[in-house]
Amino acid sequence: MTQAITHIKQLLAKYCHRVDRGTADEVAALFAPDAVLLPRFDGDYVVNGRSGVRDWYAHYNRNLRDGLRHLKHMIHSIEIETDGPRAQSICYFTACYVEGGSGKAGLCFGTYTDRLTELDGHWLFAERQIETHIVLPQLEALERFPSLGFPGAARSAS
Repeated sequence: MTQAITHIKQLLAKYCHRVDRGTADEVAALFAPDAVLLPRFDGDYVVNGRSGVRDWYAHYNRNLRDGLRHLKHMIHSIEIETDGPRAQSICYFTACYVEGGSGKAGLCFGTYTDRLTELDGHWLFAERQIETHIVLPQLEALERFPSLGFPGAARSAS
């Protein structure tokens, strides 16, 4: 059971990294062939199958992610229950980003609710529901940490 939970946590983390900087194909590869995606933050509809998931994330990339810098999804408060080759998971997520045009930052808080399946030794999403609860757009952003002014720091020739 512990090994299954470790593998599921890796799946949840891979999803965040691939949504932030991977391709639609890389995200879709984390879903079972007959998976269901429920992006509730975007409306009350269902995306069916791995190819549908790929198409949805291609659309997401073109219409949202490509206009953002420094997109980071972080998951926390993870709860996982396993039952053989099936599992359920719920966790909170926080996403932060900088809008490409305005340079303003944003934060988004929500919940991922998942049904998972183990196929050929790999854990995959059988169903993923995405809900957002709070969005804080248009925040002032510093994209670079201000120098601490360490006196011993070598200055680069840039």
